[in-house]
Amino acid sequence: MSKERITVKLLNREYPFSCPPEERQSLLMAADYLDSQMREIKQNNSTLSHEKIALMSAMNIAHELIKAQSLNRQYDTEVLEVVKKLNGKLEEAIAND
Repeated sequence: MSKERITVKLLNREYPFSCPPEERQSLLMAADYLDSQMREIKQNNSTLSHEKIALMSAMNIAHELIKAQSLNRQYDTEVLEVVKKLNGKLEEAIAND
């Protein structure tokens, strides 16, 4: 699988990455999101080092991911229950015909 090199900018510093061409856009979007998170933390804590800003951003993003995954599992459970109820009603309707 071929890889292409891209450069992303985080807090005005450039970082090179390699990625498959089909993941380029996603990686650039992730970098933009990370940069915005880092800028927000830096704005609120201007004395923090880049490393601490990056770690705080990573923790915040990981926390967001875990909350989103939990919410998705909850939605999956709710949708499955609705589907089971609909299946039950369909089976009942077919049996009554």
